[in-house]
Amino acid sequence: MNDNDASSPQGEPQGAAQPATEPNAELTALQQERAQLEDQLRRTLADAANMRRRAQKEAEDARRRIVEGFAQELLPVVDNFELALQANAQAAAPDVDALVQGITMVRTMLLSVLERHGLQEIAALGRTFDPAQHEAVAVEPTAAAPEGQVVRVLMKGYLIGDRVVRHAKVVVAGPTPGGAGAQPKQ
Repeated sequence: MNDNDASSPQGEPQGAAQPATEPNAELTALQQERAQLEDQLRRTLADAANMRRRAQKEAEDARRRIVEGFAQELLPVVDNFELALQANAQAAAPDVDALVQGITMVRTMLLSVLERHGLQEIAALGRTFDPAQHEAVAVEPTAAAPEGQVVRVLMKGYLIGDRVVRHAKVVVAGPTPGGAGAQPKQ
């Protein structure tokens, strides 16, 4: 009998037992690697979720600070409105001119605060109607202005930067009933 013909006590050749353990070792190594990758994935997902929560909290804090700063600038305007109303209520005979002057001053103060924060009025009167900035609420037949020109502003519009906060509500010149004032189309 030669060494290659030797059998294990269970009747299997000796060379067959060794290859059977290698696939088990490889399987165990792959399972460990998979477990490590799953753990790494869980940690990465948790880190990403934490970063999202942190970024959201920072954005909310920044927004709150901006609103607080804006409110602090507007509170003196509110105070002046209240003072004007109190002074008028306490007067024996209301002084309409003084009240109008006070309200005008408070309006100027309010617009100043808004301008510091980037708010700009949309130019409309006498301009060509622009649907990106104006909202036409009526067309008025008139020979006094070319067709499509804004002839009245019913409510002012405002921008912050190049973004429209509120469109200007306007009346636009249209053709007169007899055709006078209408421009020929080219």
